[in-house]
Amino acid sequence: MAFNYSRGMSEAKKNHRAGHAKKIATIIVAIIVAMHGFDLWQDLANGAPSLHLAWETVMIGLGTTSFVLLVLSTLKKATRLESRLDETRKDLQEWREKARLHTEGLANEIDHQFMRWGLSPAEKEVGFLILKGLSFKEAAEIRKASERTVRQQAQDIYRKSSIAGRNEFTAWFLEDLLTTKV
Repeated sequence: MAFNYSRGMSEAKKNHRAGHAKKIATIIVAIIVAMHGFDLWQDLANGAPSLHLAWETVMIGLGTTSFVLLVLSTLKKATRLESRLDETRKDLQEWREKARLHTEGLANEIDHQFMRWGLSPAEKEVGFLILKGLSFKEAAEIRKASERTVRQQAQDIYRKSSIAGRNEFTAWFLEDLLTTKV
């Protein structure tokens, strides 16, 4: 089953908004409880009637209960999110382990092709960086070389492989790997 990115993003936005609203509600309830507490304290100091004091105490109790329930709900959601994050990390680690053997084999095959083309060690390194999608500038920074040197090495790779340029070079290795499911 394919993941529906637009649906997933809209659900994520709804969840974020709901979490934000819950935080605001928690703050509002805390403020209301604090205001009722201050009012009760003032009423006690001024000798307010018992019925009024009882009403204020009930309101503080309801507000405190609401506050505690909101906090517990937020903590429960945070625990669920942490659990989902752990599951995602586990899935990612499993995927990496499964893919590792394939990527190592692919890297070895690419290296063998580079050897068949007669690339120098520096050209091989540039070739791998190009396949990873790095710009000449980024490859130069990694290799601690000038961009001009990396650009020249790329041209040498294309010449030795009889390939027209970066796009054709990348496609040479990836074209048959990526199958399209329609």
